[in-house]
Amino acid sequence: MAGIRKATIRDVAARAGVALGTVSRVLNEHPSVTPQARRSVQDAIAALGYQRDAVAGSLRNARTRMVACAIRDFDIPAFASYVKAAEEVFRRAGYTLLLASTSNEKDVELALLRGFAQRRVEGVMMTMSDEADAELAAAIAGAPMPIVLIDRELLQNVDRVMADHQAGAGLAVGHLISLGHARIGMIVGDPAAYPSRSRIAGYRHAHARRGIAVDEALIRDHALSNEIAFRETCALLAAADRPTALFVAAVDMLPGTLRAIRSSGLEVGRDIAIVAGSDSDLAELGVPPVSALSWDRAEMGRHAAEMLLERIRDPQPRAPRCVRLPVSLIVRGASAATGG
Repeated sequence: MAGIRKATIRDVAARAGVALGTVSRVLNEHPSVTPQARRSVQDAIAALGYQRDAVAGSLRNARTRMVACAIRDFDIPAFASYVKAAEEVFRRAGYTLLLASTSNEKDVELALLRGFAQRRVEGVMMTMSDEADAELAAAIAGAPMPIVLIDRELLQNVDRVMADHQAGAGLAVGHLISLGHARIGMIVGDPAAYPSRSRIAGYRHAHARRGIAVDEALIRDHALSNEIAFRETCALLAAADRPTALFVAAVDMLPGTLRAIRSSGLEVGRDIAIVAGSDSDLAELGVPPVSALSWDRAEMGRHAAEMLLERIRDPQPRAPRCVRLPVSLIVRGASAATGG
């Protein structure tokens, strides 16, 4: 039995009433096509059920239609909505998203950048373990594909999408101070990265605004795992002059901190107040529920994906862009304990 004839690019051009070259430019997302012509071609593709030969097209145009996202760790739930939203944007545009873990190590990041270039990945979204590292900065600046940095600020020669973590930390710490707390412990990540560095700045600024001196012993940084968060929280709570409140600024370190509070014989909301630096199911469903900072990670993912696609479609040099998303505070019962 004869097979069903597949629609060709010529069929699409004829139905849309445009030249073959116009169809080709639409398929390759060239910016020179007028919106009206683009809609006509897209309508013709949908009506005819035209399917492009992706392999042949990539060979002819030296394009793979692949993009990559390199993040610190896969097992941090906070990153899921970001990646999902970005992947939806790429999929609608006909791109495949590759996902890689950097383990927050510079050597891994450098190796991934080399691998992405060898595989002709067309664009990359990524974090950086150390924004001040010259070798890593040079590798990003010299990459053959456009790069969008996630929650990083120092490399201002590339596009960046970030949350306003300093303002968020100011909200969290200011809320605790308004409840009477003068000794607020802070569990935070590596200050070499923008989020932790900004949260520490917000913590200090909130104290300075209210004329409260910062006790440096209350800031416990480099909390990059729940075990470290557990140990640092236990150390804070074992001190003779223990904090009356905790700001768990490190993303996804809330479980370790809550376990430490329980093992110390204290009760959240009664003996100690707590605010999480990132909202989660644990924060919302805890007993009592934990106050937390929140920002739209899905929107962050969409912004990053759209910025990257714009660079891929139009590689002409343009000034780097920065999108900074607002951070809000969700007040819940676990910050009810008042300071002395």
